[in-house]
Amino acid sequence: MVVELAAAAGPPLAAAILGNVFVGREALRWFGQLRKPRMQLPLPVFLAVGAVYYLQLGWVLYRARLHGDRAVRNRALLVLAGNELWNAVFFGRRSPRAGFFGVLVFLGPLLALQKSVTADPPSLIVLTPYTLWVVGYDIPWTYRLWRLNPSPPVDSARARLCGKVKG
Repeated sequence: MVVELAAAAGPPLAAAILGNVFVGREALRWFGQLRKPRMQLPLPVFLAVGAVYYLQLGWVLYRARLHGDRAVRNRALLVLAGNELWNAVFFGRRSPRAGFFGVLVFLGPLLALQKSVTADPPSLIVLTPYTLWVVGYDIPWTYRLWRLNPSPPVDSARARLCGKVKG
């Protein structure tokens, strides 16, 4: 059981740590300057959802390991990687548009994982709230964020170089 727990906890823990590499001070400053949708939740709520997400994926990985289900394991790992790739795209490119389209792409592996856990009711029960969160909150939120911020904010130094701002 200890080996299964360690094998299940490792990937979500690594993903959580590596994913934060893409979210530095500059990225948070950029994010703070964006116009936010009314449905924007406070940062502590996002952090709590993120923590629960890693626990949910750890549970799915644990159950897949117990049952020797490589398909579920591989899909769960793909979802973990996709989530971290979304961080890289959204924060790395500083692009709400890329964030919206990225979450749509992310939905493919997530729905494939959701379908693949139907044979394991405990995994199904644990994963379903996250899938509903992505469909019911993440997609509308990233869409509104993009529409409120259709082009990247231009910083004044870059604008001066391009001749757009006098000063």
